[in-house]
Amino acid sequence: MSSEKPADAAAAEIARLKGEIEALRAAATDKAEHATRRAEAVAREVESIACDSSERIVAMVRERPLAALLIAGVAGFVIGRLAR
Repeated sequence: MSSEKPADAAAAEIARLKGEIEALRAAATDKAEHATRRAEAVAREVESIACDSSERIVAMVRERPLAALLIAGVAGFVIGRLAR
């Protein structure tokens, strides 16, 4: 009978640990799903900002092509000098 008590205690401890593990797994899954949703929202926001920025740049180039060419040339020159 004394061998059953430690076995029962071990079984109870194992059941308790399984419950804790399941709770931790569920919490980790919830956190991962939240992080995924947040990352997707941020990605959509960044995509929107990039699209808006590119549209503004295209509009600016169409309105002032010479100024855009001058800016691109100066930027290329500066980058070339810094790359040396």
